Amino acid sequence: MAVAPGDSRGPIGARRLAFVAIAVQFGLITLLVQHWKLENLTFARLLQLAFIGFIVHHLLPLRFRLPFFALFSLASIFIVSVPWLGVLAGKVPLLDLLGRLVPGAALVGIGLVLIGVCHLPIPFAARILVLAAIGGSLAVLRANAQWVPALSDIWIILGSMFVFRIMVYLYDLKHRTAPFGFWRSVAYFFMVPNVCFPLFPLVDYKTFNATYYNEDWSRIYQTGVHWMYRGIFHLLLYRLVYQLAPLDVANLSSNLDVAGFMVGTYLLYLRVSGQFHLIVGLLHMFGFNLPETHHLYLLASSFTDFWRRINIYWKDFIMKLFFYPSFFALRKRGPLKAMALATLVTFFLTWLLHSWQWFWIRGSFLFTWQDISFWAILAGLVLVNALYEATTPRKRTLAASRVGLGARALTGLQTLGTFLAICALWTLWSAQSAEELQALTDALTAPSTRDLAILVGGMLTIVVSGMIWGRSGRDSSEGGATKAARAPFNFWRSVATVSVGTACLLALPALSVHGGRHVEHLVATLRGEQLNVRDMAQQRRGYYEELDEAQVNHRRWRNTAAPKGWHDGRAAILRERSDFLMSENAPSVSTILSGAPATTNPLGMRDRLYDPDKPPGTYRLVLLGASHELGTGVKDDETFENLVEDRLNRENRSATPAKYEILNLSVAASSLFQKQQRLEQVGFELKPDAVLFCIYAVDREFVVGHLAKAFRAGVEIPPGYREFLTDIARRAGIHGSLPKLVIQRRLQPFMPELIEWVFHRFKTECEARGVRPILIYRPTPTDNLDLESTGRRELLGPAAAIGLTVIDLSPAFEGIEDRRSIYLAEWDEHTNARGHRLLADTLYPQLAPLLGVGTSGIEAGAQ
Repeated sequence: MAVAPGDSRGPIGARRLAFVAIAVQFGLITLLVQHWKLENLTFARLLQLAFIGFIVHHLLPLRFRLPFFALFSLASIFIVSVPWLGVLAGKVPLLDLLGRLVPGAALVGIGLVLIGVCHLPIPFAARILVLAAIGGSLAVLRANAQWVPALSDIWIILGSMFVFRIMVYLYDLKHRTAPFGFWRSVAYFFMVPNVCFPLFPLVDYKTFNATYYNEDWSRIYQTGVHWMYRGIFHLLLYRLVYQLAPLDVANLSSNLDVAGFMVGTYLLYLRVSGQFHLIVGLLHMFGFNLPETHHLYLLASSFTDFWRRINIYWKDFIMKLFFYPSFFALRKRGPLKAMALATLVTFFLTWLLHSWQWFWIRGSFLFTWQDISFWAILAGLVLVNALYEATTPRKRTLAASRVGLGARALTGLQTLGTFLAICALWTLWSAQSAEELQALTDALTAPSTRDLAILVGGMLTIVVSGMIWGRSGRDSSEGGATKAARAPFNFWRSVATVSVGTACLLALPALSVHGGRHVEHLVATLRGEQLNVRDMAQQRRGYYEELDEAQVNHRRWRNTAAPKGWHDGRAAILRERSDFLMSENAPSVSTILSGAPATTNPLGMRDRLYDPDKPPGTYRLVLLGASHELGTGVKDDETFENLVEDRLNRENRSATPAKYEILNLSVAASSLFQKQQRLEQVGFELKPDAVLFCIYAVDREFVVGHLAKAFRAGVEIPPGYREFLTDIARRAGIHGSLPKLVIQRRLQPFMPELIEWVFHRFKTECEARGVRPILIYRPTPTDNLDLESTGRRELLGPAAAIGLTVIDLSPAFEGIEDRRSIYLAEWDEHTNARGHRLLADTLYPQLAPLLGVGTSGIEAGAQ
């Protein structure tokens, strides 16, 4: 009989070697999470702590391991939330330390009280009533987190630990399906990874106990390492999909784009499956031989199969607590009616409980037509599928029959059909509005031969994958799988797979430098957390309309939301207009804009006081830009235009002109058309000698957003613009009753014409007045090579063709390895003061020669 490497029957040397191999892999996984900056810093710190805890836990006698895990889980709540190195170095004041410990202490205290109530020596129904009263009180505090600011961080984790898990605990406590005890309860509710993951797999209490060291430790540990590696792989795939899939409906232009959008939306679930694999894999390292949470869910061959494969723990929870009790209570009506009604009850409660979970995560309930539609349609599909399976007779044979090619082909086709249906359903669920769905259908066109070939190739890939793997099933998490049902396990093959895989992923960033700039950039993008093109576009489109959905969705599970009042200043500065300009700065305002004091002068500029009449001997420039040029988040004297103005005057050695002025006419979220119109209405009245017209890679979004808003509002288009824009609207099939996103999407093909027209008008209007036109290309602080290269090419090509002078500031941020160092904050990607200095340092040496100013002493001037 074969002996496992870690089996107690094996040689001591083999057991030690197996443990060393597992520890090395765990260490590599820990490095990999930190190296690729997966999830958040808290998780990286927790994993380093768990590595040490794993070694100590394994070396303890078996009877001490569960208490150690329970204490270790409690301690992790405090360890990961406090900068202990700073405490030891004396850099963290005592009061600050105590303040950081209070949330953790409250979390543990409330949790222990809830566990204690479950075991009160009173009738079971009375315990439930007491728990309901406590839960209701806690829910009120969650909904009004501002009442106790010191505890605002604990509600999400508290909900994750207790909201659903206590239901399972009470069920098993009532039916006595597992042993109970203090250490078991603490270990179950405060499982060590939970402090980092608000979205946590719903581990069954009975399974949690039944699988604790139920096999050789070598197999349990190695399975855990393998699953953590698989989780990392899923998370990296998620980042790849998030960054590269066409997820912005405003930019879709073909059937292939629509297909990419729908598939990409579904594949974003890789983040959940990746997190769950990491979590359960880590629990394996402490002896909990839990079954997998997901099983090839992308290859489900029916809707019931999909329900069985995706988030298996949730399915088991809902079946155990609701489906089976409902079914047995209704079976007098007949098995089919009982199954149908129990299924509908199950999905209704699934929807309701997901809304309850959303409340603990976000502080408000989720009652949207998208969510209701998703669960209602899925319930109908699963019900029809289940009834079909229940009423279709199965061929029974004594011997296992071989699956023929025809049966496999049918499975492959069923897999394709299920995949396409779930993609459509997931798109409906994820849609932010009906307008987005309308824009999606509006993008459908007659497919080209190339698009058709790609689509058919993709579908054939799914069919073949379904034929090969579609029949692999993993239905339940309860109690784990029997040894007979488990797949063959080769310890050293798994060690080799994980070791080689982690080593390759660790080396990939270093090797990417040999793959070209795009490969290097892609790898760098995957190593960091940044918004993709869609979410950045939505953030820009919605930032000034109080629609911060993209930012909220992207940081849903992170504690990186903007502080209260962070965006209040924009409402004080920005005000709406009823004409084509749509918005302007309010004059003489003093406020706090994104954390920094900001003022506007009587002319409505975020700038110094200037005489509207240009003083004699002054060379005046006007600057036209958006929120970055406005200086969002930096002080008045820290904007790059003020730094350059000061430097021009400091470096100026001639008497004529005696002074330089740069008047900042920037208004947040301004499009090319708004900047040009503002120049004609306001800028030229200030008698400038030159105009600095700022352009950037995201101008496409600002242009289509502004024009869509103008068309929908029915504002009067200025005479000089009317004929051109009316013709564009006619050719694009645009009218004011269309949804904004549809208008934006239909305008996309006309962007080259729109850009060229504005640039041509900018040049002719300036030259007609003897004003020097200068375009300034300002890079976005986000490190998105595709966005920058595409947008830059789209703008600079027409500018060069027209003969405009262009100052390219792209080099300003090229040397910044971590672009987050030039963001205002994790929740705000506007350029900070350092970024403005870099822009000024790049702008000055290119602008100064055009104005006849010397460029000596640049470094000194930068100080």
